[in-house]
Amino acid sequence: MNKNKIELKINLHYICYKPNIMTTQLKRFRDITKAVYGGYYTDLGNTEIMDESTLENIKLRVVSHEGVHKDIQYIITIKFQEEGNWPLVYIDSDIYDKIKTKNYLQERGKVGQHKGICIKKIGYGYQFNNNFKNLCGNKWENYIYNLICVFNNLQDFGKGNGIKSNYRTILSL
Repeated sequence: MNKNKIELKINLHYICYKPNIMTTQLKRFRDITKAVYGGYYTDLGNTEIMDESTLENIKLRVVSHEGVHKDIQYIITIKFQEEGNWPLVYIDSDIYDKIKTKNYLQERGKVGQHKGICIKKIGYGYQFNNNFKNLCGNKWENYIYNLICVFNNLQDFGKGNGIKSNYRTILSL
């Protein structure tokens, strides 16, 4: 997206019928946009909001300065859920494509669509309110900072999160 001209794709249903939701979505999108284009993530890498981003689904293009993705582009997709829930997080990366489970790649979950990658304490399946406050300071820009850190530096992933349990062997770690 162009820094100076950011187009918001707005669902008119929310404007007419759910103004509080719309205000929350706009504020979240604004805060994330300011962080991306204000240099908040420059110590981690180059970041850019992709054109197909909406208020509900933000796509970030990242080129890391360090870690497993050093100088390698990857894309983080953040699908926001109802307020008070962690968003679903997906990564498009040559490195992570090698270690994603078959269900993740086929977008199949136990019930319905796959929930994406679950990141310890800041992802689907973990309590939102306390963790968002304590780990992210109630700020979405801090949440994204944490996501980029996790994806730049492989962590110990648990089971049921979209990553194969033998990922260390596959990546020769």
